[in-house]
Amino acid sequence: MTRRLPSGVLALAVALGGLAATGTVSGSATETAIETTSRAITAQSLAEQTLVIAAGGLLLGAGLGVALASGATYWYKSREIGGRLQ
Repeated sequence: MTRRLPSGVLALAVALGGLAATGTVSGSATETAIETTSRAITAQSLAEQTLVIAAGGLLLGAGLGVALASGATYWYKSREIGGRLQ
């Protein structure tokens, strides 16, 4: 908990500083602060799940690789068997 608070506050400060520096702040300051805080919370929750996201990507890639290898093997064996039957 103590590690999440400073990083969330830092992300909020950076986001608010970026918005103020570019002059793109529109609407009321309260709405902008709420949106920025929401984005900071979302970014923080995704940062905490980096390992899970990476593992999911690895499993997805491995599954796709297995599916492609299976399809290629099936195609090759089918042609091989078809050639023997003729």
